[in-house]
Amino acid sequence: MLNKKESALMRVIYKKTTKNKGMCLIRPVDIMIGIPYSLDFKAEDLEPTMRALVYDEYIDLVESDKKGDFYYCVTLLKKGFAFQRSEEQRLRARRSSIVWKIILTILGVALAAALKPLITLIVNAIKK
Repeated sequence: MLNKKESALMRVIYKKTTKNKGMCLIRPVDIMIGIPYSLDFKAEDLEPTMRALVYDEYIDLVESDKKGDFYYCVTLLKKGFAFQRSEEQRLRARRSSIVWKIILTILGVALAAALKPLITLIVNAIKK
């Protein structure tokens, strides 16, 4: 399971690589532009996070220089191609969990409201 930084980075890589049959040549600056500002992702986090994705077998990574600029040559591996599907499943599970919690809360409130008069009657009968 990927953490927030790895997921954000993988989303950017996935978008770029799926346009080119699972491969792309991308500059670190372009990657950083694609990551949301709300995430605390610094330039020095990029290299270790990329290495983590390589280690987890999501991508294959080759660093290169092209016309004096630094580039990553990224190729999606099997887990990388399955990333979008796993993200959708994770979101579906989260939504389902939230819906069930809301339903159970409503049922609990309704049950408590229905039982309150009955409990009050029983307590009053016991006191007499």
